[in-house]
Amino acid sequence: MGKQLNALEKEFLIKRFRDNPNISIGDFCEANGVTVQSLRKWMRLYDEKGIEGLYRMSDKSPAIPLLPEGMDESAENYKRQLIRLTIENERLKKSYCVRTGEDGKPEYVPLRAKNTK
Repeated sequence: MGKQLNALEKEFLIKRFRDNPNISIGDFCEANGVTVQSLRKWMRLYDEKGIEGLYRMSDKSPAIPLLPEGMDESAENYKRQLIRLTIENERLKKSYCVRTGEDGKPEYVPLRAKNTK
């Protein structure tokens, strides 16, 4: 039980517990190596502040930021970033990327496999 879980692992356990109504909290915690008190605290923090609440080191410490300094934390910005990354992922699947040309305009460049000699 000595391993400290990160916020994503805590969120995963919360969702697994909540998706499994047939197991007691004690049995779930024993099977996953966490204390009942910890799981209850994580669920409370998660319900109050979402995943950001799980990034707190303790009740007395400030929350660890999820985004780099200066990044907008609005839901709209999250949506834009998700769309941007989805598009970038699709481009990579289709073997091309976008870069800024010498004229400052975006240009689409096909990716080529390295020549192996």
